[in-house]
Amino acid sequence: MKLFLKIFFFLFFFSQSSAEIITTEGVFKHIGDISQKRACKLAEKRAKEKAVKEALGLKVSLEETQVCKGTDGQDRCEDNQTSILSLNGEITQVIVLNKEEGLDETRDPKVYYCKITIKAEVQSAFKEDKNFELQVKLNEMNFRNGDKLKLKFVVSEPLYLNVFQFFPYRNNEQILKLFPNKVEKTNFFKNSNFLLPTKPKNSSLKIDYIVEFPKKVKMERVDEHLIFIASKKNIKLLNSYFSMEDLNKRLIEIGKNSIVRKEQKTYTIIK
Repeated sequence: MKLFLKIFFFLFFFSQSSAEIITTEGVFKHIGDISQKRACKLAEKRAKEKAVKEALGLKVSLEETQVCKGTDGQDRCEDNQTSILSLNGEITQVIVLNKEEGLDETRDPKVYYCKITIKAEVQSAFKEDKNFELQVKLNEMNFRNGDKLKLKFVVSEPLYLNVFQFFPYRNNEQILKLFPNKVEKTNFFKNSNFLLPTKPKNSSLKIDYIVEFPKKVKMERVDEHLIFIASKKNIKLLNSYFSMEDLNKRLIEIGKNSIVRKEQKTYTIIK
């Protein structure tokens, strides 16, 4: 009887919508510099992001993958790209099917791991307009401290644009708004081609986007990411978010009919 009830509840739990049901796993390895509890949370986070990616058929472009190969942590960079892809979906239901923790003593130093297997119900976070085109090109893919970042856009119709930077190496405020800002306040574009930074009207100020190598980071090459959110309405977003999860919650709250396209770009900073 108990087995029957468990199976019935499991089926009922995932039968409330037509969303995609995905079973997948996430693994996190470490050398003892974090707790196993933290490692398992990170493993579950990877599993959820992977579920969204698989459910919606999302892929990182070849160009983006090539950028990660030039960093001091290709796997970590690719994980960060998957985190951004997860903004496209919403996990409405999730259960943990299995949790496995262990230690590989054959390696020096010893490697601890946590593997989490989940079953998740995934829905699209917004209704993407397939007729709407948004192309973004960076002036460079590899920068050094003090270089200027410039962005070129090609769009198929007028839009409102928000641009965020993702700093995965930070513990807090990982997401900062790049555009609009205190100087560039207008984020509506009618023309099919435009550049960022813009030349603000009625302002004597000149604005540049300056790339800075992060302080207190021991790596020689780090990855940072840009998130482009195009909408038909002018949506209100904060200037910063603690994490990708917080930004994702806000985008879901905005509604599926407001956002028409989301793009991402990865770039490398060399010390």
